[in-house]
Amino acid sequence: MPITYVPQQNVQAIKGADAIPVEVIVEDLQPDEYESPWETRFHVEDAADTIKSAAEAELKARGFKIGSGGALVTIQLDRFAAQTEADGAFGFTTTARGYLSMRVQVRPQTGKVLFSKRIGDEADPLSGMPWKLGLHPATHELQTSLADAFKGLFADPGFTAAILAAGQPAPAKPASPVRISGACAIMSRR
Repeated sequence: MPITYVPQQNVQAIKGADAIPVEVIVEDLQPDEYESPWETRFHVEDAADTIKSAAEAELKARGFKIGSGGALVTIQLDRFAAQTEADGAFGFTTTARGYLSMRVQVRPQTGKVLFSKRIGDEADPLSGMPWKLGLHPATHELQTSLADAFKGLFADPGFTAAILAAGQPAPAKPASPVRISGACAIMSRR
């Protein structure tokens, strides 16, 4: 299913973000799932691209530049799917659930991980007649779980602090004292 991501509204730019290029890489690690005769499962079309676009939209909204050479945000996507089940004796209503699970890490282009967190969201189950929503209930659930996951990620101050830290140049190593030795180093008093 194609999913549309709607970025958070009224977010504030982060001081210093405009000087930090951020590269987003998404790895889709979702396993193939079995099919059940009692439920229908829906997978997101181009899930990695959807997640990457959502992350980049939220970063841009906060003032970060998308590009290489600064911070690296790696997202490992474990699951992004929905399932629907027919309710009642005749299946006239449907219950839909959306799931999103991913690990997000932030580090400099070379160096150790500064932030690592598993983000997961399961949208509240939606029951009712699908045509009342104007879109398929699985689509609604997937969009809700995606929005809630990124809202939670960007609410964590450690996430954006790690991006700011990862985008800064490494501090220069202090010069070590030089020992002068040999014949030229001997001074005499006369």
